Amino acid sequence: MVIWAIIHFYLSTTLIKFLPLVSYFFILDAVLFLVGGAILLIGLRLLYIPTLILTWINYLLLTESRIYPAPILGKPLPAINSFVLGTFVLDIILIVVVTLTLLTSEK
Repeated sequence: MVIWAIIHFYLSTTLIKFLPLVSYFFILDAVLFLVGGAILLIGLRLLYIPTLILTWINYLLLTESRIYPAPILGKPLPAINSFVLGTFVLDIILIVVVTLTLLTSEK
């Protein structure tokens, strides 16, 4: 989750001049992922499900914004670039890891 947050912090700094609203969204999203990572490291089982929901929302938003108009911009975003591919892979890995953590954690 930290790698995911670093990518989005980097993207936010490159977009701040051109698309400040998108940049702020990336910053908020990166902070949420840092919190999600802390939840998994600390072992707050009560918050595993919200963390899993966060990972699914981000995956679905990334997918949706490549097909349909992005909510803020009103047009579909570029479908393929290194950041998109990396984020797709990280999102899928995060969904699997958080799901396995939830399923294998002791009650």
